[in-house]
Amino acid sequence: MYSKLFDFVQAGEVTFEGFEVEIGEMNYGMEIDGIIGFDYIQSAGLVIDSKAMTVNARE
Repeated sequence: MYSKLFDFVQAGEVTFEGFEVEIGEMNYGMEIDGIIGFDYIQSAGLVIDSKAMTVNARE
C-alpha cells in the first residue's frame, strides 16, 4: 500500500483539493471499486443511504 496526493477528490458536488489517499490491492472476497475513508466522509459532510445506495452532501 502507498499514499498518493491527488489534485482533487470529488463526490457529487463536493470537491477537495490536495487530498491524500492510500492505494493498494484489497481482497475482501467480493468485488468492490474502492473504499471511502471516514476522514473524507466527515470532511465532505456526506450522508450515505445504504438502502437507496446513494451518497449526498449534507444540506
